[in-house]
Amino acid sequence: MRNLLIYGLILATTACSGENGKSDAGQTQTSKNETITATAEDIALAQTLVPDDPALAAKYDRSCRTCHSLVDAKAPLTGHVPDWRVRLDGKASEIVLANIKNGLNAMPPMGLCNDCSDDELIALTDFMSGDSSQ
Repeated sequence: MRNLLIYGLILATTACSGENGKSDAGQTQTSKNETITATAEDIALAQTLVPDDPALAAKYDRSCRTCHSLVDAKAPLTGHVPDWRVRLDGKASEIVLANIKNGLNAMPPMGLCNDCSDDELIALTDFMSGDSSQ
């Protein structure tokens, strides 16, 4: 059991690295070769935001927060709308959901939330992207 926990921790921390991501502290290199810079306020906000729904908050804390609240991770920061907009604008929700379920760039399949339903994955993405009041 201990080895399983250690493996899970290693997987969670290494899942945040990859080709498209932070090039310098606070900067994200997008797949469209745009650089989006997060301010100190954006970083602080990403570290404090949690969904209002307790069940969704628990899933966010164990599956999403590790990568989406740290400026050094290779993921768009929670609540940093410009970073998310470039990734989501113009994409059908079915494509976004498929990317989440299959993994994309450094994000592992299901974002490490293997017990999340499709609705929960969408709600978590909406919350992190600033598209909902979750």
